[in-house]
Order: sequence, then structure tokens, then C-alpha cells
Amino acid sequence: MSEKEKKDLSQECEELKEKYRELEEYAKRLKAEYENYREEVAREKRELIKNANEYLISKLIPILDDFERALNQKDHEKSFYDGVKLIYKKLLNTLEKEGLSKIQVGETFDPFEHEAVERVETDDVEEYTILEVLESGYKFHGKVLKPAKVKVAVKPRKKDEEPPDKKE
Repeated sequence: MSEKEKKDLSQECEELKEKYRELEEYAKRLKAEYENYREEVAREKRELIKNANEYLISKLIPILDDFERALNQKDHEKSFYDGVKLIYKKLLNTLEKEGLSKIQVGETFDPFEHEAVERVETDDVEEYTILEVLESGYKFHGKVLKPAKVKVAVKPRKKDEEPPDKKE
């Protein structure tokens, strides 16, 4: 190999080393920018959640005031009941405006929207008919937050059958 070729290779090697250093610095800058971006997105997300909560809380404060006024009433029970009922309606209305909805309880049990907390043996209605709503269920923009707790009709067992939860 001639001196010129060695010199050319050496120069090319130095150029490649310099290019490598530049790319390495560029990668470090990109990594730092990405980390800063992630931190900024996380900060914005926290701020967005804080603002959303602040907005909802500000909507609930007047209802809290209404409860306080109702609790401070000294007159008879009917006006207290009426006041609490009015506050309930106001709270439900406020939450519905924000996307909350009560789960409508139909005739038949739906495991995606209902929680059967009691089974009642009866032949009076079809099996899996909801007999009673014990606690309302709620959805938020279509997503179930809390299933409705219900009593459900089941077919009566024959005298010699064990309950389903007693079988082994």
C-alpha cells in the first residue's frame, strides 16, 4: 500500500470518526429532547386532570352548600326531606351534564350492567328477571362505573337438590 493510499485511508478514518462523534452527539441530544418531551407530556396530563377535577368540584360546591343549608334547617321533617330530595336531583342533574348516566334496569339480568346480590326462587316470573333494584348503577360516557345491585329471580330447586354454592 502506498503512502498516498495510507494517507487517504487515515483521512477517511478520521472523517468517519468525526461523523461518528457528530451522530453520537445528535443521538444524545435526541434522547434528552425525548426525555424533556415525556416530562412535559406527563406534566400536561397532570394539569389536565387537575383542571378537570377542579371544574367538576366547582360544579359540586353549590350542592354541598345546599346540603349544609338543609342540615341547618330546624323545622319539621317534611321540609328536610323535600330539601334533601331537591339536592339529590340537583346533584344527579349536575353529574348527568358531565356524562354520568344511571343504568336503566330492564326486565332481564345483564351481567355487564348488573350485580346479582340476591337470588329469589320463584315460578311467578321468568328466570333471571330483575325483581328489585337494591342500589342504582352508573355509567360515565357509556363505561360502567358501578353496576346496579339487584335481586334476580331463579327457578326453584327441586327438594333433593343442593344449592349451587354448596356443591363440591
